[in-house]
Amino acid sequence: MRGAQREAAADRVSDTRMLVLSVLLIGVFFAFGATAQSMLVHGVPAPRIGGHALGPVAEASLRASINLVSVAIMAFGAAWTRIIDRPFWSAAALALLIVATGVVARAGLQLLFNVHPVARAEEALHDALTAVPVGLAVLGISVSIVGLSRRARWAERDRQAAAIRAAEALDELQQEEIRVRREVADTLHGTLQNRFVMLGAALGEAGARLEGEAGVGPAEARELASRLKEVRAELDELRERELRALSASLYPEALDRGLLPAARALVARIPPSIPVRISADEIPVPDPLDRTSRLLLVRAIEEGVSNALRHGEASRLELRLEARDGRFLAEVRHLGVVPIENPALSGLARLSNRIADRGGELELEREADGGALRAWLPA
Repeated sequence: MRGAQREAAADRVSDTRMLVLSVLLIGVFFAFGATAQSMLVHGVPAPRIGGHALGPVAEASLRASINLVSVAIMAFGAAWTRIIDRPFWSAAALALLIVATGVVARAGLQLLFNVHPVARAEEALHDALTAVPVGLAVLGISVSIVGLSRRARWAERDRQAAAIRAAEALDELQQEEIRVRREVADTLHGTLQNRFVMLGAALGEAGARLEGEAGVGPAEARELASRLKEVRAELDELRERELRALSASLYPEALDRGLLPAARALVARIPPSIPVRISADEIPVPDPLDRTSRLLLVRAIEEGVSNALRHGEASRLELRLEARDGRFLAEVRHLGVVPIENPALSGLARLSNRIADRGGELELEREADGGALRAWLPA
């Protein structure tokens, strides 16, 4: 609430400043124009003060000063009455009153300084009637300028608010995706894995009973028991390898502990025949990244490793993690086949878009002896 009040107060000050500046700038233009018109076009006789006619410079200064006083009165009146915040008809009436005040003050000063002799006061009246529409035009243009500025400001704020809402919605979707991934991974790792364990135990029990079952020959019983043991071993291998790999692909191991532990857990699954070097420069554990950013960087590492093994025929891998200047970098280099130019990206394109949505960047570079996939995100 206080923030909104401060913003509204700042807007009022800004609008008032723009209104005053607009009235002054436009009014000054008309003031000097009226001075030049009186002296050069209409050829009005020079005022006489103390029985002496003023010279051209003095006359121009006097006429311009009187006109500027009228402009200043209009600028002050428009700001003081908050004409820009009034309904149309109320603003129109106030504008007429403000202009009339400025014109009357101008006419009085003209009579006082003998710009229009008192004996010819009708000239001052005619001049005043001419100045009224000019003053109304000055105020009208100035109010329109402030209105345009307000609409531009409101449109920009609406755009910013829409961008913030879109970013918040995207973040909520990403958080929900992480929650679902975590839930599915926990289900695979817990409930489903326990069922595999129970099935293995049941098969083991069935094999033991089969060995002692009457009516079944010893050789046949041993063969069936051996087969059951093989099935149980396959179930154990499926549970240990496939389920764990699927669980890790949904929600990488050690992700909650930080980027570096998650990256190490990912690299640990690479076949031992491919040497991997990890360099981590000043990566804190735990790091300040949120789970979404951390997951995106781990996904980039996973994509880099997968593409290097599948398409790059990698003989060696290098993983570099770096935290510098408020940014986190994850880079996977491979020694092997150089990536083709302008490859048709699918998974990388989607990952690149998600990283870009969080203010980061994903790059695939060709090198002389291999390639590199580099991703960075702000902390």
